[in-house]
Amino acid sequence: SSGINAEYGGAEEVDEGIALHEAYEKMGLGRAQYISWTISFLIAYSDYAELTLIALIIPYIRCEWDLSSAFEATITISIFVIYAVSAIFCGRLADIFGRRTIMSITTFILIIAAGGAALASNKWLFLFWRSVTGFCVGANFSTIVVYSTEFCPNAYRTYGPVIAIMGSYFSMFSVNLFGYLVLNSIGWRWLIIIITIPVVPAFILLILFPESPRFLVVSGQQEKATAAIQTMAWLNKVDLPEKMRVYCEEPPELGSYTVLWKTVEYRTPAIALAIMYFSNILIETGVLVFLPLAFISSFCGADSISAPKRDRCATLSQDDLWMLSVSALGSLVGCMMAFFITNKIGRLKPLRVGTGIQVGVMALLFMCFGKFYLFGVASLIKLTNAIVVMIIWIIIPESFPTFIRSTATGLINSAGKCGAVVGTAAVILLFYVSHFLVISVFVAAAILTFGMSFVLKKETKDAILADT
Repeated sequence: SSGINAEYGGAEEVDEGIALHEAYEKMGLGRAQYISWTISFLIAYSDYAELTLIALIIPYIRCEWDLSSAFEATITISIFVIYAVSAIFCGRLADIFGRRTIMSITTFILIIAAGGAALASNKWLFLFWRSVTGFCVGANFSTIVVYSTEFCPNAYRTYGPVIAIMGSYFSMFSVNLFGYLVLNSIGWRWLIIIITIPVVPAFILLILFPESPRFLVVSGQQEKATAAIQTMAWLNKVDLPEKMRVYCEEPPELGSYTVLWKTVEYRTPAIALAIMYFSNILIETGVLVFLPLAFISSFCGADSISAPKRDRCATLSQDDLWMLSVSALGSLVGCMMAFFITNKIGRLKPLRVGTGIQVGVMALLFMCFGKFYLFGVASLIKLTNAIVVMIIWIIIPESFPTFIRSTATGLINSAGKCGAVVGTAAVILLFYVSHFLVISVFVAAAILTFGMSFVLKKETKDAILADT
């Protein structure tokens, strides 16, 4: 049969051959995709659990090690700074050496780093191991979204980013829930160990599962690509030609920043998505740090200018931990809403509506009528933020070709963690000065996201990964 690889325009007569996109469509949905989604969920869960964790345990380690405000900010922010650097660096490496290769290494290191942080005897060791954690999660999250997406036929490609984001938001809920169960009983060290457990089966599955066939094809590893496709076909119980070969014309340089920057159809969405993700992660992370402080302080009793009272050894009550856990459910609901809406009516309209609503919801923080009001507003913020973030992550892999997909994703993900640095720093440095300033930062970020949503012009709902 004649195989035409639509992804890169290659065309030749191949005996018993099949094009890559044809193989994907023939295999359909099965165990191969379920395994890739399981890996995606577990890694995204572990990565975001590590990021969520610090907001909960800061009040405890602040008192245990008598942390200064500067060192407290350093511990909190360092993970995001190193994450941002790692996302850029490892995103490109994943386009050069493979998605699975990079994630296998960083996932193994993540397990060690989590154990080191749990056993840290002083603040400096804790800072070191949290920095290593930041490097690993920066490498993993953007890469796992690309990896899981590239295992799917076109009709199911949105499941990759959706399941990854679901894993991350589920971790926000469960980490708060575990905090409710163990923080005030067996302590923060055990909490670190508990939330790292899911990364162990993810690491084992990565070792056993093949590399992305799309990456193997564009990197010229045709035999390995064929073997990976055959493994997927075996898992899905589908028969493909025994002598099947997949192929493509020589693509541009793998992981090329030059191609990404000089090509307008890649540069424009990369910049717009990076700014939007920066703003939304600023909000998401800032609110994560803001809420525990608001619950343990006199936030609701302070006026809009004066500072809430500070108690260095104040900790969260069981009721506070419970409300933080339940409010995180808003993120899961928002994620599912975004998935169903975008599959029905596209990406751009829901994105613009969602960012517009987000501005109004953020402004509700300027008022506070007690903890239950704060709980309700927090749930709404997490709902709207999850909708916007989910749509952004659905658009990202649809906007770039395979040979620079991980590079572009890493850059956008890095921008998000720069937003996390700004959001965290704004809360830690300004909350006890004036919460009005902190909330103003959140509202400004929401307005910026709304404006950038109109920069994106191309609807990617009906795009095929091969065509992009």
